[in-house]
Amino acid sequence: MPVSVNTVDYVRVTAGASATVGQQPADNCHTIIVYNSDGTDAAVVGILSSGTAASTATAALVPAGSSLTLRIGTFEYRPHGGFNSTSSVVLKTAAVAGAPVLYFQYVNSTKPVAP
Repeated sequence: MPVSVNTVDYVRVTAGASATVGQQPADNCHTIIVYNSDGTDAAVVGILSSGTAASTATAALVPAGSSLTLRIGTFEYRPHGGFNSTSSVVLKTAAVAGAPVLYFQYVNSTKPVAP
């Protein structure tokens, strides 16, 4: 994904079956914050190959009412490069139960930031 001119980009996702998050992090995103706003249902979030499903075995658990912070570093520091549909790596999510609503915050930088 190209560079974002925003300090923070926001994405709201209703988790269900394993799916790629609609808006992937920009190349200058260095931190991803995920908040599970659901009161009872957990979700999983993972940085996975495009052919791998997000599940409790392949991704990080985000319990109901909690958050997860992923320090990924900017494009220059990622071994896989950028996140996009043609990349081998994408950000995915899935519900463990129910349909929890997840809020993603992509924190961006104007300078390279190591993880």
